[in-house]
Amino acid sequence: MKKYTLFLLMFIVILAQIVSHAHNEKQLPKQSKGVDQVKDDLPDEMPDNDEEDIGVEENDPLEPLNRIVFGFNQIIDGLFLKPAATLYDVAVHDTIKVGIRNAVDNIFSPITVMNHTLQGEGERAFRTVFRFVLNTTVGCLGLMDAADGMGLKKESTTLNETFATWGIETGPYVILPVLGPSSFRDVYGRVGEFYMDPFSYAANNRHCAHNHHKQQRHILRAVYGVDGLDKRWQVHQGLKDLEKMSSDFYVGMRNAFFQRQRAIVQKLAARKTEKGARYTHRK
Repeated sequence: MKKYTLFLLMFIVILAQIVSHAHNEKQLPKQSKGVDQVKDDLPDEMPDNDEEDIGVEENDPLEPLNRIVFGFNQIIDGLFLKPAATLYDVAVHDTIKVGIRNAVDNIFSPITVMNHTLQGEGERAFRTVFRFVLNTTVGCLGLMDAADGMGLKKESTTLNETFATWGIETGPYVILPVLGPSSFRDVYGRVGEFYMDPFSYAANNRHCAHNHHKQQRHILRAVYGVDGLDKRWQVHQGLKDLEKMSSDFYVGMRNAFFQRQRAIVQKLAARKTEKGARYTHRK
Protein backbone atom coordinates (compact mmCIF):
# COMPACT_ATOMS: atom_id res chain seq x y z
CA MET A 1 0.00 0.00 0.00
CA LYS A 2 2.83 2.35 0.88
CA LYS A 3 4.50 1.67 -2.47
CA TYR A 4 1.36 2.47 -4.44
CA THR A 5 0.79 5.67 -2.45
CA LEU A 6 4.35 6.77 -3.22
CA PHE A 7 3.86 6.11 -6.94
CA LEU A 8 0.58 8.07 -6.87
CA LEU A 9 2.22 11.09 -5.24
CA MET A 10 5.12 11.05 -7.69
CA PHE A 11 2.73 10.73 -10.66
CA ILE A 12 0.76 13.75 -9.45
CA VAL A 13 3.93 15.83 -9.05
CA ILE A 14 5.22 14.91 -12.52
CA LEU A 15 1.83 15.64 -14.10
CA ALA A 16 1.62 18.94 -12.24
CA GLN A 17 5.09 19.96 -13.40
CA ILE A 18 4.16 19.27 -17.02
CA VAL A 19 0.97 21.31 -16.77
CA SER A 20 2.60 24.18 -14.87
CA HIS A 21 5.36 24.45 -17.45
CA ALA A 22 2.70 25.15 -20.08
CA HIS A 23 1.46 28.16 -18.12
CA ASN A 24 3.11 31.50 -17.63
CA GLU A 25 4.14 31.20 -14.00
CA LYS A 26 4.51 34.94 -13.69
CA GLN A 27 0.76 35.40 -14.05
CA LEU A 28 -1.22 34.52 -10.98
CA PRO A 29 -4.85 33.41 -11.33
CA LYS A 30 -7.55 35.96 -10.65
CA GLN A 31 -8.96 35.69 -7.18
CA SER A 32 -12.66 35.22 -6.74
CA LYS A 33 -14.84 37.51 -4.67
CA GLY A 34 -14.79 36.87 -0.98
CA VAL A 35 -11.02 36.44 -0.66
CA ASP A 36 -10.72 39.47 1.62
CA GLN A 37 -13.24 37.92 3.96
CA VAL A 38 -11.19 34.72 4.09
CA LYS A 39 -7.98 36.61 4.81
CA ASP A 40 -9.64 38.60 7.57
CA ASP A 41 -10.61 35.33 9.25
CA LEU A 42 -7.04 34.01 9.25
CA PRO A 43 -4.58 34.56 12.15
CA ASP A 44 -3.42 38.17 12.57
CA GLU A 45 0.16 37.28 13.37
CA MET A 46 0.99 36.09 9.87
CA PRO A 47 3.76 38.21 8.28
CA ASP A 48 2.89 40.54 5.40
CA ASN A 49 6.27 42.01 4.51
CA ASP A 50 8.16 40.95 1.42
CA GLU A 51 11.13 39.64 3.40
CA GLU A 52 8.99 37.07 5.18
CA ASP A 53 7.20 36.10 1.96
CA ILE A 54 10.34 34.75 0.27
CA GLY A 55 9.54 31.37 -1.25
CA VAL A 56 5.82 31.68 -0.47
CA GLU A 57 4.45 33.23 -3.66
CA GLU A 58 0.79 32.32 -4.14
CA ASN A 59 1.48 30.43 -7.33
CA ASP A 60 -1.45 28.42 -8.72
CA PRO A 61 -0.84 27.71 -12.43
CA LEU A 62 -2.67 24.38 -12.06
CA GLU A 63 -5.97 25.90 -10.95
CA PRO A 64 -8.17 24.14 -13.57
CA LEU A 65 -6.77 20.72 -12.63
CA ASN A 66 -6.73 21.59 -8.94
CA ARG A 67 -10.40 22.56 -8.98
CA ILE A 68 -11.32 19.18 -10.47
CA VAL A 69 -9.40 17.32 -7.76
CA PHE A 70 -10.80 19.68 -5.13
CA GLY A 71 -14.35 18.82 -6.20
CA PHE A 72 -13.50 15.12 -6.05
CA ASN A 73 -12.09 15.53 -2.55
CA GLN A 74 -15.25 17.33 -1.44
CA ILE A 75 -17.31 14.32 -2.53
CA ILE A 76 -15.00 11.83 -0.80
CA ASP A 77 -14.95 13.97 2.34
CA GLY A 78 -18.74 14.27 2.45
CA LEU A 79 -19.33 10.57 1.85
CA PHE A 80 -16.60 9.01 3.97
CA LEU A 81 -14.13 11.21 5.86
CA LYS A 82 -16.49 13.67 7.54
CA PRO A 83 -18.94 10.96 8.74
CA ALA A 84 -16.05 8.83 9.98
CA ALA A 85 -14.52 11.79 11.83
CA THR A 86 -17.92 12.65 13.33
CA LEU A 87 -18.36 9.07 14.52
CA TYR A 88 -14.85 9.17 15.97
CA ASP A 89 -15.71 12.35 17.85
CA VAL A 90 -18.93 10.89 19.27
CA ALA A 91 -17.62 7.41 20.08
CA VAL A 92 -14.21 8.26 21.54
CA HIS A 93 -13.87 10.13 24.84
CA ASP A 94 -11.75 13.30 24.79
CA THR A 95 -9.22 11.80 27.21
CA ILE A 96 -8.72 8.83 24.90
CA LYS A 97 -8.35 11.20 21.93
CA VAL A 98 -5.53 13.00 23.73
CA GLY A 99 -3.85 9.67 24.50
CA ILE A 100 -4.10 8.56 20.87
CA ARG A 101 -2.69 11.88 19.68
CA ASN A 102 0.20 11.62 22.13
CA ALA A 103 0.98 8.05 21.05
CA VAL A 104 0.92 8.93 17.34
CA ASP A 105 3.18 11.95 17.92
CA ASN A 106 5.55 9.69 19.83
CA ILE A 107 5.67 7.14 17.00
CA PHE A 108 6.60 9.87 14.53
CA SER A 109 9.30 11.29 16.83
CA PRO A 110 12.22 9.65 14.92
CA ILE A 111 11.19 11.57 11.79
CA THR A 112 11.12 14.79 13.82
CA VAL A 113 14.60 14.04 15.18
CA MET A 114 16.00 13.53 11.68
CA ASN A 115 14.43 16.76 10.43
CA HIS A 116 15.80 18.80 13.33
CA THR A 117 19.21 17.30 12.60
CA LEU A 118 18.98 18.13 8.89
CA GLN A 119 18.02 21.70 9.83
CA GLY A 120 21.14 22.01 11.99
CA GLU A 121 19.06 22.13 15.18
CA GLY A 122 21.10 19.73 17.29
CA GLU A 123 19.64 20.88 20.61
CA ARG A 124 16.07 20.42 19.40
CA ALA A 125 16.98 16.98 18.03
CA PHE A 126 18.45 15.96 21.40
CA ARG A 127 15.41 17.22 23.30
CA THR A 128 13.11 15.29 20.95
CA VAL A 129 15.12 12.11 21.52
CA PHE A 130 14.86 12.65 25.28
CA ARG A 131 11.09 13.25 24.94
CA PHE A 132 10.75 10.03 22.95
CA VAL A 133 12.60 7.99 25.59
CA LEU A 134 10.62 9.52 28.48
CA ASN A 135 7.23 9.18 26.82
CA THR A 136 7.89 5.64 25.62
CA THR A 137 8.90 4.48 29.11
CA VAL A 138 7.34 6.71 31.78
CA GLY A 139 4.50 7.75 29.47
CA CYS A 140 3.32 4.18 28.73
CA LEU A 141 4.36 3.95 25.07
CA GLY A 142 3.55 7.59 24.49
CA LEU A 143 -0.07 7.54 25.65
CA MET A 144 0.86 10.18 28.23
CA ASP A 145 3.08 13.18 27.50
CA ALA A 146 5.28 12.71 30.54
CA ALA A 147 8.04 14.86 29.03
CA ASP A 148 5.75 17.88 28.81
CA GLY A 149 5.16 17.66 32.56
CA MET A 150 8.93 17.83 33.03
CA GLY A 151 9.25 21.01 30.98
CA LEU A 152 10.19 19.39 27.65
CA LYS A 153 7.70 20.87 25.20
CA LYS A 154 6.95 19.25 21.86
CA GLU A 155 8.90 20.83 18.99
CA SER A 156 7.30 19.55 15.82
CA THR A 157 8.84 19.93 12.37
CA THR A 158 8.58 18.31 8.95
CA LEU A 159 10.70 17.66 5.88
CA ASN A 160 8.76 20.49 4.22
CA GLU A 161 10.24 22.83 6.86
CA THR A 162 13.66 21.27 6.33
CA PHE A 163 13.48 22.08 2.63
CA ALA A 164 12.39 25.63 3.51
CA THR A 165 15.45 25.93 5.77
CA TRP A 166 17.61 24.96 2.82
CA GLY A 167 16.10 27.78 0.77
CA ILE A 168 13.85 25.65 -1.45
CA GLU A 169 10.77 27.63 -2.49
CA THR A 170 7.22 26.43 -1.85
CA GLY A 171 6.52 26.00 -5.55
CA PRO A 172 3.16 25.77 -7.34
CA TYR A 173 0.03 24.96 -5.38
CA VAL A 174 -1.39 21.48 -5.96
CA ILE A 175 -4.42 19.61 -4.62
CA LEU A 176 -3.71 15.94 -3.89
CA PRO A 177 -6.52 13.37 -4.13
CA VAL A 178 -7.91 12.74 -0.60
CA LEU A 179 -4.85 14.37 1.04
CA GLY A 180 -5.88 17.87 0.01
CA PRO A 181 -3.93 21.16 -0.34
CA SER A 182 -0.20 20.90 -0.88
CA SER A 183 2.68 22.30 -2.92
CA PHE A 184 5.55 20.82 -4.89
CA ARG A 185 7.89 21.24 -1.92
CA ASP A 186 5.36 19.75 0.47
CA VAL A 187 4.76 16.75 -1.82
CA TYR A 188 8.47 15.99 -2.00
CA GLY A 189 8.57 16.34 1.77
CA ARG A 190 5.76 13.78 2.21
CA VAL A 191 7.48 11.36 -0.15
CA GLY A 192 10.78 11.79 1.68
CA GLU A 193 9.17 11.11 5.04
CA PHE A 194 7.91 7.77 3.73
CA TYR A 195 11.55 6.70 3.62
CA MET A 196 12.49 8.39 6.89
CA ASP A 197 10.03 6.41 9.02
CA PRO A 198 11.97 3.60 10.76
CA PHE A 199 8.77 1.95 12.00
CA SER A 200 7.65 1.32 8.43
CA TYR A 201 10.86 -0.61 7.76
CA ALA A 202 10.35 -2.64 10.93
CA ALA A 203 6.73 -3.36 9.96
CA ASN A 204 7.87 -4.71 6.58
CA ASN A 205 10.70 -6.85 7.97
CA ARG A 206 9.66 -10.50 7.62
CA HIS A 207 12.74 -11.71 9.46
CA CYS A 208 11.61 -9.99 12.65
CA ALA A 209 10.04 -12.23 15.28
CA HIS A 210 6.23 -12.28 15.24
CA ASN A 211 6.21 -10.57 11.83
CA HIS A 212 6.78 -13.37 9.34
CA HIS A 213 3.57 -12.43 7.49
CA LYS A 214 4.14 -8.67 7.89
CA GLN A 215 1.20 -8.49 10.27
CA GLN A 216 2.76 -5.44 11.91
CA ARG A 217 1.91 -3.50 8.77
CA HIS A 218 -1.74 -3.67 9.80
CA ILE A 219 -0.87 -2.00 13.10
CA LEU A 220 1.02 0.76 11.30
CA ARG A 221 -1.85 1.28 8.85
CA ALA A 222 -4.24 1.51 11.78
CA VAL A 223 -2.00 4.19 13.31
CA TYR A 224 -2.06 6.18 10.06
CA GLY A 225 -5.83 5.74 9.83
CA VAL A 226 -6.53 6.90 13.38
CA ASP A 227 -4.13 9.82 12.94
CA GLY A 228 -6.00 10.84 9.78
CA LEU A 229 -9.36 10.64 11.54
CA ASP A 230 -8.09 12.67 14.47
CA LYS A 231 -6.64 15.36 12.19
CA ARG A 232 -9.90 15.54 10.21
CA TRP A 233 -11.85 15.93 13.45
CA GLN A 234 -9.53 18.70 14.67
CA VAL A 235 -10.05 20.83 11.54
CA HIS A 236 -13.79 20.13 11.25
CA GLN A 237 -15.00 23.40 12.78
CA GLY A 238 -12.31 25.47 11.08
CA LEU A 239 -13.22 24.13 7.64
CA LYS A 240 -16.88 24.69 8.34
CA ASP A 241 -16.29 28.33 9.31
CA LEU A 242 -13.99 28.91 6.35
CA GLU A 243 -16.56 27.53 3.91
CA LYS A 244 -19.27 29.77 5.37
CA MET A 245 -17.14 32.92 5.16
CA SER A 246 -15.86 32.37 1.64
CA SER A 247 -17.87 32.76 -1.54
CA ASP A 248 -15.28 30.49 -3.17
CA PHE A 249 -14.19 27.68 -0.85
CA TYR A 250 -11.34 26.71 -3.20
CA VAL A 251 -9.79 30.17 -2.95
CA GLY A 252 -10.33 30.22 0.80
CA MET A 253 -8.47 26.93 1.20
CA ARG A 254 -5.66 28.12 -1.04
CA ASN A 255 -5.22 31.32 0.96
CA ALA A 256 -5.26 29.39 4.23
CA PHE A 257 -2.58 27.04 2.88
CA PHE A 258 -0.25 29.86 1.87
CA GLN A 259 -0.84 31.62 5.18
CA ARG A 260 0.40 28.45 6.84
CA GLN A 261 3.49 28.42 4.60
CA ARG A 262 4.20 32.03 5.60
CA ALA A 263 3.88 31.00 9.23
CA ILE A 264 6.54 28.33 8.59
CA VAL A 265 8.87 30.96 7.10
CA GLN A 266 8.21 33.21 10.09
CA LYS A 267 8.95 30.40 12.55
CA LEU A 268 12.19 29.45 10.83
CA ALA A 269 13.28 33.10 10.67
CA ALA A 270 12.60 33.47 14.41
CA ARG A 271 14.69 30.36 15.10
CA LYS A 272 17.56 31.75 13.04
CA THR A 273 17.41 35.07 14.90
CA GLU A 274 17.31 33.31 18.27
CA LYS A 275 20.22 31.09 17.31
CA GLY A 276 22.26 34.08 16.16
CA ALA A 277 21.53 35.94 19.38
CA ARG A 278 22.70 32.99 21.48
CA TYR A 279 25.90 32.70 19.44
CA THR A 280 26.62 36.43 19.82
CA HIS A 281 25.97 36.26 23.56
CA ARG A 282 28.43 33.38 23.97
CA LYS A 283 31.13 35.35 22.17
